[in-house]
Amino acid sequence: MRSRQLDRLSQLATGKWLLLSLLIVLVIGVIFFAVSLPPASGQSSTADAELLTKQIDFILKINSAFLGFLGIVGALLTWFFKNNLEDAKKVASEIVRQELDAHIQQRVREEFRYWEMSARTERVVGQTLVNYYLPGGQAETAECLSLKNRGFRQVSFCSRLEEVRRLSEADVVVLDCQNWMKTPNEKVVQLHKGVLVEASEQLVREQIDALRAISPQHGVLVVYIRGNVSYLNDAKFEKAYVLPANNQVTLLGHVVNGAYVAHSDRTIGQ
Repeated sequence: MRSRQLDRLSQLATGKWLLLSLLIVLVIGVIFFAVSLPPASGQSSTADAELLTKQIDFILKINSAFLGFLGIVGALLTWFFKNNLEDAKKVASEIVRQELDAHIQQRVREEFRYWEMSARTERVVGQTLVNYYLPGGQAETAECLSLKNRGFRQVSFCSRLEEVRRLSEADVVVLDCQNWMKTPNEKVVQLHKGVLVEASEQLVREQIDALRAISPQHGVLVVYIRGNVSYLNDAKFEKAYVLPANNQVTLLGHVVNGAYVAHSDRTIGQ
């Protein structure tokens, strides 16, 4: 589009240059014709004064014609450049307006797409039920409160498997082994260089199996522990909806991702 507009501007300028050139040639021809006749010479030797007078008139005629030529050419140039400047302004304004419109439309599409994705994300989150299971827990943890503030439809704090079973329609279940306490100062799950010790691995394994047995088919299990759970490397988890989370950030992210997975699986099954 812009190329066609530039071609149009170029064609207008070329046509007007040709017209201007023809007019200048015409003016020069008229002036040349007007002054081309030389003054007549005197008929006798006594006509010197008359001849001098005619020569002076001839010079004045040339001067007037030249000044007239300059005036006409100046007027033509003024008209030519004025009109070309106006045309250039119009074409340039049109180009700028079209480019601006295209840019604005692109930005609007991008913003709408971003808004649509955000709205879809929040719609899924707002429909998701979450069970937060902390074995033997007495109070909600900071991680559980963070999930509640994220905007899920409901986040239920559970301290016993019976409570999780009663709320078995949850889309995502969080197994909190990180805050699982034997005493106020001693954790149940023990780590050795980032790896669960054998007894702790067995305890976590039992909790995972128990939760998977009472979770719906589309349910997602997120295991929260700051350590590597080797049991999750078992081949049977390759297609299972089980995710490990080792800090608060990944926990929140995995629960949101789990909401997407559960929503998609539930929608397909309908």
